[in-house]
Amino acid sequence: MPNKIFSTLKFWKQEKTDYKVYKKRIQALPKDYQIVFKEIEAFMWNFASGDGRGMMCVLMDILELFESGAQEGKNVLNIVGDDVSDFCDGILKEVQTQTWTGKKKEMLNQSIHRKLEKQGD
Repeated sequence: MPNKIFSTLKFWKQEKTDYKVYKKRIQALPKDYQIVFKEIEAFMWNFASGDGRGMMCVLMDILELFESGAQEGKNVLNIVGDDVSDFCDGILKEVQTQTWTGKKKEMLNQSIHRKLEKQGD
């Protein structure tokens, strides 16, 4: 039991360290990239499910995309497009099972199929 507690505390400490590095990476982006990233981040958290680890992975991928774009000198809107909500929707569709909305959709479908199967019996 003490080993499990120790490993959990160690894991949380590592997550906290990783999160601080993540925030510093955002601050290192050009100002226009920071503005867009922070808006996307705030929007995406509305759809996170569970402990949020899945959404952190998604945000890290977006951050890497932004870092590459900034390094190449691209305009941030050339990366995400003029309709940033459409960019976010595309990402959310790709990671649907990791989001609150995706889980609700899955639950809806399962519920309907169970009820229809019961009706057929």
